Amino acid sequence: MNVDFSTRLPWSTGTNQLWAARAELLTEHVEVLDLCESNPTRVGLEPPPVVAREVFATPESVHYEPNPHGLSEARLALAELYQRRAAPSRLLPPTVDVDDLFLCASTSEAYAWLFKLLCDPGDAVLVPKPGYPLFEHLAGLEAVVPRPYRLEYSHPGGWRIDLASVEEALCDGRARALVLINPNNPTGSYVREAEREHLVAMCAHHGCALIVDEVFYDYPLEIDCSDEAVARSSFIAEERALCFVLDGLSKRLCLPQMKLAWIAVSGPRRARREARRRLEIIADAYLSTGTPIMHALPHLLAAAEQLSGPCWRRIAANLERLRHILEGPSSPHRVRRCDGGWTAIVESPRLLDEEHIALGLLREKRLWVQPGYFYDMEEDGCFAVSLIVRSADLERGARAYASYFARLCGE
Repeated sequence: MNVDFSTRLPWSTGTNQLWAARAELLTEHVEVLDLCESNPTRVGLEPPPVVAREVFATPESVHYEPNPHGLSEARLALAELYQRRAAPSRLLPPTVDVDDLFLCASTSEAYAWLFKLLCDPGDAVLVPKPGYPLFEHLAGLEAVVPRPYRLEYSHPGGWRIDLASVEEALCDGRARALVLINPNNPTGSYVREAEREHLVAMCAHHGCALIVDEVFYDYPLEIDCSDEAVARSSFIAEERALCFVLDGLSKRLCLPQMKLAWIAVSGPRRARREARRRLEIIADAYLSTGTPIMHALPHLLAAAEQLSGPCWRRIAANLERLRHILEGPSSPHRVRRCDGGWTAIVESPRLLDEEHIALGLLREKRLWVQPGYFYDMEEDGCFAVSLIVRSADLERGARAYASYFARLCGE
């Protein structure tokens, strides 16, 4: 029987040599140190028992009250959260109305809803390069074309958005949304205040919406939040262009298993109202958010420090530990500036291409790292390392990484 499947994605079922080698080792039950682990529940960052009690013991959870926005008490808790968290350069906290908030199961679902809201098949969305490869799949599944714009790195200043590449990508009028990751994954770079001003002005001029993913926003590391010239800038309550800010429990509270995310809508009044009206129709067609987790949200947000604090402290300590092991006066390695997030980028000698080095680390050191080409990095010799792994694993992995390169260099 011949069946024609959708052409939204290439649907490649093959695997590259690196993934095949890893799968082979795991099949043989060979222990591989995964230095790219991003699931907090696998690295000793499980939530305390009180979380389970709060989520499943709420009597109201047995009642189902469908609402395309999500339960009002959950949205009120989020609005109060954003009211307390003012952007560094703002004199007053941003105002978020509960009717501008939509709860969903995940940020991936939020992207799907927004692509449905903003794009017809064949329209484009602008996505960062380097960036997380998931966007190609999310866009393809909605028959939308992902069009990259560039991030540039200079040491020690860090990453900057190539604003000229954004303007160029906007000029033909096909781009319906500009996706910003704030801070970006894996580069760890926040959108700076000056960049924000340019980007908002460009999007307003071209009639392009902003989709701003801020799931890692509350994990600042090497950014100077006291200096307005380089400070991070949240897009919550942005009024000059239609804007959708995404966040969720997966990263904010290290609770990926709880499946709750949200969209905060802002912008000029007329555009915001129309977007909200249409988004209500989309959300009502799915109603994917579970009642127990929505009831638990106010309690979880109140316990934010208890939940995410250990993760942030581990990330900060691991970044310092990684620099201590891999950097030094005669070291061939450099850990790129990491303003925030869960990932560090290690820049190493270009002795072989990245895939051969990653394969060598896997086969010789039983160490799993992700090469930069996974994220569309322009330069060779870059590898992504998760900062949420256990500190002992980070240290063991970093020393194995350094030892492998020392052998390649003949030391």
